[in-house]
Amino acid sequence: MLSMDVQTLEQFGLNKTQAKAYLALVKNGSLTPPALSELTGETRTNAYTVLDRLVELGLAKKTEKNKKYIYFVENPVALEKLAKRHRDEALQREKQVKDTMPALLNFFYTFSDQPGVRFFQGIDGIKEVYNDMLRTRKDIYLIRSLHDDALMTLNFYLSFKQQRSKLGIKTYMLNPSHNANKWNSQTDAANNIVRTVLPKNSYTAAVEISIYGNKVALISFGEEAMGTIIESPQIAEAMKQLFALAQAGARVS
Repeated sequence: MLSMDVQTLEQFGLNKTQAKAYLALVKNGSLTPPALSELTGETRTNAYTVLDRLVELGLAKKTEKNKKYIYFVENPVALEKLAKRHRDEALQREKQVKDTMPALLNFFYTFSDQPGVRFFQGIDGIKEVYNDMLRTRKDIYLIRSLHDDALMTLNFYLSFKQQRSKLGIKTYMLNPSHNANKWNSQTDAANNIVRTVLPKNSYTAAVEISIYGNKVALISFGEEAMGTIIESPQIAEAMKQLFALAQAGARVS
């Protein structure tokens, strides 16, 4: 038989005082704040506060009888609903942080030149790197790897290119191959891409490099399947200059 204790309830997101009050309600069915105070040793003021909080969390309900407040325990299914609400709120906070990260980083770099580095693993991690490019909404300077489609699907890249274009992101690409079956001047124009074709076998590494805003993304395809985002104005500027040198060299050749 599964036992219910304070530690278990704390794992569900309740603090110790709330957990004790909830257990007391479960055991007694209903309690007044003075009765809870006697059972748990909390002051009457705290007993009112914690019981009202359980009502707010959906774990109890409150009624008034003969000018006294009585609190009744809700079905434990309410704990599942509470956990889901906490999860949804956490996901929303994560989304808000990601959406505001470009502005936060600009503020941070106003006072510091310390680079930030984030690592991502697997296909889902690599997708998150691409999503960061979309969220940042800055032009992209891309050195493409011929190994990209060995890990990510063609449909994924088609969708990514369309999303980039809709957001007004221009992509300057160094491409180490010429494949008219996948792209041409018309498709590049439609997807807001300025493409420079590199000499054959000039870049064969399984690593894609993207510079956008104050960030440099390195995506390693193949068995490693990992991505890294370096957030640093100085490093991003250095990589943009190297990109320009490579672009100029490709055009000369």
